[in-house]
Amino acid sequence: MDKIDIVAPPGPAVPPSDLLRFYRYFLSEHKRIFAWLFVCGFGVACADALVSVFVGKVVAFVGQTDRWKAWQEYWPTLLVLLLTIGIVRPVLIYVDLHLRNSFLVPGVTSRIRWISHWHVVQQSWQFFQNDFPGRLAHRVMHTAGALRETAEAAIRAVWYLTMYGGVSLFLLAQADWRLTLPILGWFGGYVLLLRYYVPRLRERADGSSQAYSDLMARIVDCYSNILTVKLFSYAATDNDHVRNSLLSHNEAQLRHMQMITGFMTSLTVLNTLLLIGTGAIGVTLWLNGHIEAEAVAMALPLVWQAASTGGWVAWEVSGIFQNLADVRQGMESIAAPNTMTDDPDAKALRVSAGAIKFNDIGFSYSPDVKLFDRFNLSIRPGERIGLVGRSGAGKSTLVSLLLRLYDIQDGTIQIDGQNIRRVTMDGVRSSIGVVTQDTALLHRSVRENVLCGKPDATDQELHGALQQARVIPFIDALQDDDGRTGLDASVGERGAKLSGGQRQRIVLARTLLKNAPILVLDEATAALDSEAEAAIQEQLEALMHGKTVITIAHRLSTLARMDRIIVLDQGRIIEEGSHDKLLADGGLYASLWQHQTGNRLPGGDHSSFKLPIAPDIT
Repeated sequence: MDKIDIVAPPGPAVPPSDLLRFYRYFLSEHKRIFAWLFVCGFGVACADALVSVFVGKVVAFVGQTDRWKAWQEYWPTLLVLLLTIGIVRPVLIYVDLHLRNSFLVPGVTSRIRWISHWHVVQQSWQFFQNDFPGRLAHRVMHTAGALRETAEAAIRAVWYLTMYGGVSLFLLAQADWRLTLPILGWFGGYVLLLRYYVPRLRERADGSSQAYSDLMARIVDCYSNILTVKLFSYAATDNDHVRNSLLSHNEAQLRHMQMITGFMTSLTVLNTLLLIGTGAIGVTLWLNGHIEAEAVAMALPLVWQAASTGGWVAWEVSGIFQNLADVRQGMESIAAPNTMTDDPDAKALRVSAGAIKFNDIGFSYSPDVKLFDRFNLSIRPGERIGLVGRSGAGKSTLVSLLLRLYDIQDGTIQIDGQNIRRVTMDGVRSSIGVVTQDTALLHRSVRENVLCGKPDATDQELHGALQQARVIPFIDALQDDDGRTGLDASVGERGAKLSGGQRQRIVLARTLLKNAPILVLDEATAALDSEAEAAIQEQLEALMHGKTVITIAHRLSTLARMDRIIVLDQGRIIEEGSHDKLLADGGLYASLWQHQTGNRLPGGDHSSFKLPIAPDIT
């Protein structure tokens, strides 16, 4: 059987939200594996039933008075049964285990995880803002195992019991049809038990799975924000949240396990009645001369195996419902419709000059409040503009709309005359270099973090970007817990092993390496000290040469050399012009400038005014 290509590109279709179709979507490409598992399950069920036939034949054989005549009569049948039980059955079990351990568990599970991750990572930025990262990761990882285990249990347990029960009924009917009555009654009782317990098990499994998912999300949220928890002495309060989630999960799990206890106890009683009933009917028929001892000897182990299998299947069924609950939980994220997709005929963005135009755009985070309403802004090719405004004015949102992290509800955004809704999102983002105020890094090496900007960069290009961003002075001293140093040292989760300034320099190096025609600087030097900022500003000047630049900064000194400064307030442009013009106008910008610098506004020509690097007051 061919090796499973775990990371082959999945189809473009989003996984369906219907449970049965969801299973079919992920398992259909593994039909051959499951077909062989069905064959092996049927073969093993038949072979197991023949064990009881073998016992019956041995009892009949040893009960004969003429031993040699009995040997001549029974040895061919006993030999066939022995070969089937001793050779065919182990071979079938080996094939079953080989398929499970070599293909199903590692291959199919990993394949489902890859497809699930691929679809989740395509989701919009807003999708990730509305959920816990820990819960999403848990669902991607856990759903794959739950989905595979459900399908596996259905074949190995339910299919096996069905086949074994069918073969058992046939063998018992061959001896005397009345021997089938206890096992038929057992099947009827088994179905009634399933009918009663299955809905209740499903309900409680769903509750347990949801409570577990919430608990995981709480714990991951605490660990991800552990610095905030410690700095604000929030551990006791946060522990209360975790404690409540833990108690809720414990209660939900207790209710689920109590239902399983009732199910298994009822089944044990039913199994006991099956054994007693079969023994009583078998002995009665033997006493009345209707059957031989061979039939009784065959019937008792046959039904006992059926009862034991029923208990195993019952346990598997409880696991199936727990896994079904986990799969349904995972479906909420994995099969969620993507609210932001490329048009089917979308092409890559081609940036020749870098002109940007916001044309009558409308956008709101909620239906009640509209942030932008018929907003217009044109940015010329190679122009450097600064965005200023109080918190919530719409500065970062405007940049997010340009990057298509959100879709506008009205109007158009164009880059060099191309509507960004009509080109690929990757094309838009690959043409824009971004340095944001969030300097979180990937939990990888320094090299990998910088190469995010240009994965195919040469060593010369990489070191050039590192040199420009002033990363070289501290990079040689880096060493992680595994002894890796320099560029190969891990930066820790979200760059936790580095200072804020070091993280920001690496982000700057990444953007320098990308060298995109449009540049967005959102508080690009916020984490740097004054000396480092002054040094980086020189490199940013070189980086901005020949590019269209949008800069967001609360430190107004960083905007003074912009060609044009746009002052936003509640999604509207209230002031616009050069630094000197806005100071002369005496509006909001001038007020913010005076507040930051503590200086009186200088009169006359401001072109030679020496700009201080002021601390961020917001």
